[in-house]
Amino acid sequence: MVSLILQVLGNSDIYVDNNWGIHTLSPSYTLEDILDKAECNKDLLLEINRVDFPIIRRILESPLVTEASEDSSGPLWCFVLTDQRQWQSQRNDSEGWNVVAADGIWWQDILGKWCEDHNIPCYFLPLEIDAAVANGAADWEGMAQKIEQVFTKLITVDEKNQLYFHPQEGEPSPIDKITVQHSSGTPALSGALYLWGIEGKLAGLPIDFVYVSEQELECEPHSGIHWQWHLKVPQIRELLKIQDFSGALQILKSHHHATTTALTPSAAAIPLKNYAKLVDDLEQLDRAVSLNLTGRTGLTGREGIIERVAIALWSEQAFRERSQWMHWYLRVAGAFELVIFLLVEKQGKGKYEWRGIKFMDPSQRLEINRAPISQIMQCLNGTKSELELFGNSYPFPLDSMALQPNWSQFEQFYVRTNAQQDGWTLTAVPQGNCLGFTQIRNKLYHSLLGDIIDKELNQRTLDLGKFDRPEHPAQVAVNWLNYIISLAGLTEEVQNRADTYRQLVGEIEENL
Repeated sequence: MVSLILQVLGNSDIYVDNNWGIHTLSPSYTLEDILDKAECNKDLLLEINRVDFPIIRRILESPLVTEASEDSSGPLWCFVLTDQRQWQSQRNDSEGWNVVAADGIWWQDILGKWCEDHNIPCYFLPLEIDAAVANGAADWEGMAQKIEQVFTKLITVDEKNQLYFHPQEGEPSPIDKITVQHSSGTPALSGALYLWGIEGKLAGLPIDFVYVSEQELECEPHSGIHWQWHLKVPQIRELLKIQDFSGALQILKSHHHATTTALTPSAAAIPLKNYAKLVDDLEQLDRAVSLNLTGRTGLTGREGIIERVAIALWSEQAFRERSQWMHWYLRVAGAFELVIFLLVEKQGKGKYEWRGIKFMDPSQRLEINRAPISQIMQCLNGTKSELELFGNSYPFPLDSMALQPNWSQFEQFYVRTNAQQDGWTLTAVPQGNCLGFTQIRNKLYHSLLGDIIDKELNQRTLDLGKFDRPEHPAQVAVNWLNYIISLAGLTEEVQNRADTYRQLVGEIEENL
């Protein structure tokens, strides 16, 4: 196994005569001061045993290296060496050269000789900080960008998830594992390196971490599980907003797997609140948003139909927010049909019943919902003979709906077949300007014209500024859907069922 250790060479890594090595280069007030002192260091310390790198030595003596060396020739070390000469050269502050004197670049030759004496294969990565970075190696944003820029080329991964290390000299080297040592360097640099590693870990790369503390004798690797989770929680919350419960579930399960297979017991013990319940709830929501009621006891026949209407009403807004108008339209159109049959059931006063998804007149063995919805609407407003549709079945009073407030306006919206411009219309659909909401469905569905409905409703959103403005076609449709639900006497029941799903999402967010 080929292992690579990445670290920034910091002041605490270097000791000369049992004191920090930085003292041999400071005070310095010019670049010439630093160069002279660095040259003296090189002449003296390459020959005599006055220099030590205790943090590197501790890692060498730790199980991280000793156990790994049993199966390999030992890790390859990549030292990040800061170089702030460009940054300081554009400043007028002579005190800044003391900051430059603390850079790792001045120790490259000495560390190289030390590694050679200790049989440590190593590579040096000079990190030049230019004048545009406001605070040099202490600049949090600047160092994050610099590490990302440099490491994008330094470490790559192929389509088979094989890692490669790209030194400036020679061919890329395949590596099996990376360990990030994040106790050295400025907080901005060590933090940037750590977050780079966490990002790779989240992407599934074999990366672990080690922190060398003066207070702890052992320096064991850790997996960064805690911070991985804190980076995943916002991702899960965003997926919950758009009702991507499958994606949220995948993140949850992958983190749980990483936790249970973590390197150390302390990492493995990081709790996830109610993991089993989180999984169950997300799986239930994932099925529900797909209108899949499998395994839901008590949701057969009429109860299942009402539940599907409630799910459609709960979930449609997420499709609007994502501008997935084809999905939104088919979902709302389906809800309209179900609610209209529930309205027919109410009109029938016990004459009809749901048997699974079949809406029946048991006495005539007739499936009412096999009739086209437009003809059902004609029956409701009294312009179609029941005998023509249902044989001898007399399904409901013909004129009862015509007496309801707003019914004629609803008909204009839903089944309009004339060229009037009121109601719901998509002008981009061929001949769609003379069709109602339900007629447009066939043209969209059979011709797969999702691009047309996307274009028009997106444009209306841009024109109005929001997708839920009262005059937006989508909001018009949802308002009419609520109107039909109220005529069927189901407003409270549907709302309560929809609220159950909203509350379940809220509970998941609280338990993350």
